[in-house]
Amino acid sequence: CTRNTINIAVVGYARQGKSRLLLSLTGLKNTVIPDGGNGYCTGTLSKICHEPGLLEAKAKVKFSSWQDFREDILNPYYETLGLGATPTSLDNFAKYPPPPLPIDRRDSAIDKAIYGHLRKDYFSNIRKYYHLLGKPSVEISERQIREYVTQDTKDGSGEKIVNYLAVKELEISCPFPSEDIGKIMLIDLPGLGDTNLIDADRLVRTLRYEADFVLFVRRPEANAVWGGAHIKLYQVAKEALGELPLHECSFMVLNRTQNSVEGGDNSYRCQMLQTELKQTPISVEKCVIADCSNPEEANSQVLEPILNYLADNIEYIDKKYAHSYQKQIDHLQWKINIELVKAEKALAYYADKDILFEFLFEKFWQKLTNDLENLLTHFSQHRHDQDYKFATRIQQAVDNCRHDTGIPKTFEEIMERRNFFGSYTTAYNEFLHEIRTHFLQHFLSLDVGMQESVGTHKLLVSKVFETNLGDIANGKSLELLQAIAMDLPENATTLKAAFSAFNNFNVSGAAQIQRHIRENLNRLRPDDNRMTFSEVAIGSGLLPVDASLPNQEELILAALQKLHKEAADKAEEALNKLLCEPSLDAYYMVEVFIDRILRTKGVQLEWRIFLRKLSPKVWPEFQEIEKRIQLQEIWQDLVKKAKKTNEFQNKQLIIYEPKTN
Repeated sequence: CTRNTINIAVVGYARQGKSRLLLSLTGLKNTVIPDGGNGYCTGTLSKICHEPGLLEAKAKVKFSSWQDFREDILNPYYETLGLGATPTSLDNFAKYPPPPLPIDRRDSAIDKAIYGHLRKDYFSNIRKYYHLLGKPSVEISERQIREYVTQDTKDGSGEKIVNYLAVKELEISCPFPSEDIGKIMLIDLPGLGDTNLIDADRLVRTLRYEADFVLFVRRPEANAVWGGAHIKLYQVAKEALGELPLHECSFMVLNRTQNSVEGGDNSYRCQMLQTELKQTPISVEKCVIADCSNPEEANSQVLEPILNYLADNIEYIDKKYAHSYQKQIDHLQWKINIELVKAEKALAYYADKDILFEFLFEKFWQKLTNDLENLLTHFSQHRHDQDYKFATRIQQAVDNCRHDTGIPKTFEEIMERRNFFGSYTTAYNEFLHEIRTHFLQHFLSLDVGMQESVGTHKLLVSKVFETNLGDIANGKSLELLQAIAMDLPENATTLKAAFSAFNNFNVSGAAQIQRHIRENLNRLRPDDNRMTFSEVAIGSGLLPVDASLPNQEELILAALQKLHKEAADKAEEALNKLLCEPSLDAYYMVEVFIDRILRTKGVQLEWRIFLRKLSPKVWPEFQEIEKRIQLQEIWQDLVKKAKKTNEFQNKQLIIYEPKTN
């Protein structure tokens, strides 16, 4: 069946005669369409097409996918009953029963009945129809149709067949008794009840998207009136059709029964309801009375009047449909235009380099400032601490000085020197010069020790930049600061000068160290030492105790040893006062550097100029900007095409002319 048929939807509550009417109009047996003799039992949406020439009926069964089953069947139950989240998988639904009804719904008879449909029908029988969900459509013969459409069919072992629970719809093709009726399709909706959410939802969807004409069926019982249930059913159908006027494309059939059937002859009640219909909100093109179980009467009183009405008014109805759809299209165009305007702006700044740079630079500046200030605070808190490495170097230098004195090791050396100069005093003075210069050589490396401390501080500063400058750093560590100084543009004068000064900073401790040492070496200078070597030696305590009269060599050796020890002690004392100097020098070096690169007027602009050129190396986001630009161009092109496609056309599908009587 395709949409090139005239689709007549047969609508009504259960046990009103819908199935009997369909049997009469289609010529099918009640083994195909159950007539509800033992209770309503049609469980599937069926579409019955008139196809002349067939020897027997055939059908195509379309099964629900899991997604269809979840959205069209489970969701309405879970949402209406407040059961929480709908199961996310078929296995999940099969393993775990639906949650109990919320406390505030347990006293509602309707809610309990609705819950019963979900639990007893869909959950309890899941193992029986589980295998059909998601299965491809199948072609079946007439004798197999009942297995997929009814609620009361049983298999050979007496087990109830519930295949209908997995069926989305059934398309039946068969020759109708009236062969010249053209391309007609009757849509059989399962009989509606107060507690079956799925059938009500199917009704709305079917009427909205598939029905051209609606045929309401009601079997009046004794004392029947047009009550709220029937008015509600009509209202649901009316809302489902939207702009289409239901009163111009619908009939009401009052099913007349004979004395031989349950309820007896209801002719009088049919006539009363036909008369009273005009006094209700229910408005249809025509209300007819017919015995739905009588094929001749059903065709002559129901189908033929419908077809005649459609033949006389088909052009008008088509125009009305077209007008309705045009309004829907216009509204849809309007909504699409709104969304396209949003879409057009959605990626307006997606590939904007300037905005991206400003955003990333702001984050960079905050982090760099914070990191450097935290580092400076750390240096400040420890600026009066002794430098451990420098202290170790001082101690090593002093120890070396004490052990490697440069003093003659034997009396023979002293005697040889005296013989060379011809004087003990001259030899002594020469020894003072040699010992003094040898003494100073032990402390020359301390300048390197102070510079090492500065280098350590520079490395810590470099680490801050390494974590903030992306690929520019590339593991350069201390060399990074030199690389930055080289890469800075010439017009970034403040930054360039600051980095150059920082890189070239030298504590220049050699002069300071030598000054502190030399101030304590006066007694190793012959001109500054007024005491003779004998006077120095006698008070040294270094002469042999048992010597009655020391010789000149012994006196010179004792004097040299005493003066060297005094100089070493004073040098150690003086140098220990310098243990904090490396920390202080490094702290002030870093403080000046940070002030120059962060606080100087105009320096932030220099940073912006510098980093804008190197943005792709600093921020990975800029490495993606070209891709973003391409995506933005593709997006804008798609939006432009969509807008062109959606441009409002001043042409309507068809000119609508109001119906004239």
